[in-house]
Amino acid sequence: MKNYSKVSLAIIIFSLLVSCSKEWLEQKQNIKLIVPTTLNDMELLLNEDSFQLDARGNSEIACDDYEFTPDQLNSLYSSADRDIIIWKSMEIPNYGDKQNDEWDLAYSEIQIANIVLEGLAKIERIESNKIQYDRIRGTALYHRAKQHLNIAMTFCDYYDKNTSAAVSGIPLKLTSDISEKIVRSNLEETYSNIISDLREAAALLPIAQSSQTFIAKGGAFGLLARAYLFTDNYIDALSTADSSFKYNSYIENYNKVSGSPTRPFVSLYTKEMHILGDIRKVVSNFSIGRMSKDLYDLYDQNDLRKTLFFKINTDGKPTFRGSYRGLQLFTATATDEILLIKAECSVRLNKIEDAKIALNLLLENRYKTGTFVPVSLTDSKELLDTILKERRKELVCRGLRWQDLKRLNRDPKFAKTLVRIIGDEVFSLPPNDPKYIFPIPQYIKIFTGIE
Repeated sequence: MKNYSKVSLAIIIFSLLVSCSKEWLEQKQNIKLIVPTTLNDMELLLNEDSFQLDARGNSEIACDDYEFTPDQLNSLYSSADRDIIIWKSMEIPNYGDKQNDEWDLAYSEIQIANIVLEGLAKIERIESNKIQYDRIRGTALYHRAKQHLNIAMTFCDYYDKNTSAAVSGIPLKLTSDISEKIVRSNLEETYSNIISDLREAAALLPIAQSSQTFIAKGGAFGLLARAYLFTDNYIDALSTADSSFKYNSYIENYNKVSGSPTRPFVSLYTKEMHILGDIRKVVSNFSIGRMSKDLYDLYDQNDLRKTLFFKINTDGKPTFRGSYRGLQLFTATATDEILLIKAECSVRLNKIEDAKIALNLLLENRYKTGTFVPVSLTDSKELLDTILKERRKELVCRGLRWQDLKRLNRDPKFAKTLVRIIGDEVFSLPPNDPKYIFPIPQYIKIFTGIE
């Protein structure tokens, strides 16, 4: 490869891939000019900061965890932001503001992963390079699957095994050819490809991370467990959650986390995280709004998350401050999510004791020392309800609530009409409303012809 530095190479590729103009869609650049040709080039490229971004900001602010006053809503500079918050429209006009463009962010990372995979195919895997070779391939497959999953969570209906073959999925981009015709797969093909990529990644990746910017087996199995959960495949979700926990079982004891810093977790870099991951936000500052009262009231006074996750503002309402990524909202998988997946899948498979063990292991590290009373429920319905409440409490601001609402809305016991009261106006979103599926950006539909 030419003497591109790590940064300049990423800038070249990213600038080619993220432009949303007609010129980008019509250009036929010679991609060979920027294809990495050595294993070190590829590894550096996959370690770029851009791979820490997850494009789920729009769905995050659309969920039921936030409240806004008229002044707070009007302070948002984008009318598209305001429309999403009140569920007026999920269409982002023209996607002129790049921070709104979740589609481009995801597919630019997918494209880089494909460039690496194709470059890797031209290098012989031999005894002296096999460890690095497998790590690079596993990492590229992981990132491609992660972004395909992010797009599916935002722009697709929820997966139903009975209808998935007849429901539109996303364009599966599996090559770096920018001139190939873009078509949507069905939802079955979408999730099958995501799962296939993650299964291979988990087999290839190393047991231990070299740093928190690189993924290892525990993280690949963790994302695979998330994907299986979102296809209602509780057997495989449980199995892969067990595998993830086998490779990373670290749980942060919140009694040891100081609540005095403005951002309690900012310097912790907790080993719960499988990899660094941040939401690309749609609003410039999440503290513009407030956390919803019904969410905040779920935490009792001995629950350390109540003070570590939130602060009370001068208006008496809470805002979120507890992300593992400080000012950024953490979106990658971590041990806490894995334990909640284990607990939920276990109870759904009637493994009541296993469900309680997983849940209590998490919660005993979240309550003030000496105050936690282990969950002892024996009724599966009550236990599932408790686990789902804990999932919402623990995974707040992780970009997962919207997808959880989509899946739980199909069960009348958990279906919920979302309501926002802003001043004198009341806005609502009923369960299973079509607005739960964000529309594909207009410019993409125009220039590719996809439905």
